[in-house]
Amino acid sequence: MKALVTSKSFAKHSPEALTALAEAGIELTWISCPSPTPAQIAAEIGDSDCLIVGNDTVDAQVLDAAPKLRLIHMNGTGLDAIDIAAASSRGVFVANAPGANRNAVAELTVALLLVAGRDIVRHTELLASGKWARTAGRELSGKTVGLVGLGNIGRRVVELLAGFEPRLVAYDPLPDRSWAAHRRVELARSADEVFAAADFLVLTAPLTPQTENLADARRLALMKRSAYLVNTARGGLVDEAALCDAVRSGKIAGAALDAFREEPLPIDSPLRMPGITLTPHLAATSVESAANVSMAVARNVIAILVEGRTELAVNGATVARLDRE
Repeated sequence: MKALVTSKSFAKHSPEALTALAEAGIELTWISCPSPTPAQIAAEIGDSDCLIVGNDTVDAQVLDAAPKLRLIHMNGTGLDAIDIAAASSRGVFVANAPGANRNAVAELTVALLLVAGRDIVRHTELLASGKWARTAGRELSGKTVGLVGLGNIGRRVVELLAGFEPRLVAYDPLPDRSWAAHRRVELARSADEVFAAADFLVLTAPLTPQTENLADARRLALMKRSAYLVNTARGGLVDEAALCDAVRSGKIAGAALDAFREEPLPIDSPLRMPGITLTPHLAATSVESAANVSMAVARNVIAILVEGRTELAVNGATVARLDRE
C-alpha cells in the first residue's frame, strides 16, 4: 500500500513511526511542495491508498483525483479542513489522533495566560529597545479561569492550572460531570456564562458550525474590562475584527492567539496590534508531541488499513451505513 504525506512534522521526531509503517507494508511518499493547495495534492496523490495531512485542505478535488484512496489521516486532532461528508460518500475513512498532543497544547495555553496577564512580550520589546519601563500586570492565582471546551486539551489545562488555585468555570455541551466535580470545575449552562465570569478566558473547543465565531462582538461585550482571552484551538472560533475592536477600545484587557483564520498570518493583519500576543500556531509543536502524534497516526493507519479496524475512523459508522445502502 502507498501513503502520500503532506504533513511537514509527521515522523520528524519519530523514526519508530516510519519503521512501523514500513514493516506493515505501507510505502510513504512526501509531497514535493510545502503548504500544498488541494490542486497540488490532487496532482500528486495518484494511486495512494492513504493520505496523511497536516492543516491542509482536503476537498472533493483531492478525492476525485484519488480513485484508490481508502483513508485520510490527520497528523493531529483538528478535522475542520477535511470534507468528511465528501470522503464518506466516496467510502473514504477519516481519522485523527485526539489526545496525543494534549500536553503540548495545554502547556502553551498556560504559558499564554501568564504572558498575557503580565504583558511579557511588550516588556521584552521595550527592554530590547533600551527602555526600562514597568507596568503592573495581573496574577493568575486566585482568578476565575473560564474554559469553553472540556475535551482532552481543556481537561489537561485544568490539571496544569491546579497549582495556581484558580476558580474554574467551564462550558461543554457534553461534559464529564464526575471528572468536573473531582477537579472542582463549575459547569456553566452556556458559553455566555463563562465569558461573563472569566478573568482569563480559554478557548479549547473544536471548530464546528456551532462554534464558528464563538467569540463574537456580543460575547466579547459580556467580558470584564480586566479580562484576557486566549485561543490555542482554531482561528475560526474568534471574530477577529470584533476582537481587535474590543482590545483597542479597552472593552477587554488583551488577548493571546495561537491560531488564525488565515495562516500564515498576513503581514497587514489588524491582529498585529498592541494588546494582542501572537504565536504562529505552535501549540502542538514540541518534540515530544510530534513523536506522540506520529506514533498514534502510524498505529491508526495500520489498524484501519491492515487490520480492518474501521471503528477507529471518525466516520467509520457512516461509511459502513453508506456501503450497506
